[in-house]
Amino acid sequence: MVKPDFDELYNEIGPGVYRYLRRLTDSRVQAEDILQETFLKLHVQLSTGATISNARAWLFRVATNLAKDKKRSETRAFLSQEQYYAPPVIDFHLRLENQQIIRRALWQIPPRMRQVLLLFSEGFSYKEIAEITGIEVVYVGVLLQRARAAFKQYYEEHNERQSNRHDQKHSVRG
Repeated sequence: MVKPDFDELYNEIGPGVYRYLRRLTDSRVQAEDILQETFLKLHVQLSTGATISNARAWLFRVATNLAKDKKRSETRAFLSQEQYYAPPVIDFHLRLENQQIIRRALWQIPPRMRQVLLLFSEGFSYKEIAEITGIEVVYVGVLLQRARAAFKQYYEEHNERQSNRHDQKHSVRG
């Protein structure tokens, strides 16, 4: 088995891991931090002489676990400090509204389904998704189908609502 080159892995797989983390965390800064920590773990792993049979799946699994850990620690901090969260100001440009609807639709899906949907959108096979998430391969298909249906339903409902609001604002009153 050939030992993978760190720089090569970073250049080839890093952008995909970042995109996945960006959608998983909905935060550019968090995605960058977790990406850096993921590749630091890879560097440590490679420096010990260990071989990784599927570097792409390994990196996504580590990134997923780090994101979960970060989310858990944030939840604990949030609950202990009883902070108030104000949602971001809505941008009324149609393109940005659509992106927000997509983002919200993703966040309405239960975390496990969202994770499967995001990994699938990154091009992972059912088997690789099962390896990364630790769920059975057969269940990956079930979760993916449910995630798609939930996403579609939320997206269509809210996209229609946005469209109706836009039409009402711009209709000519007689």
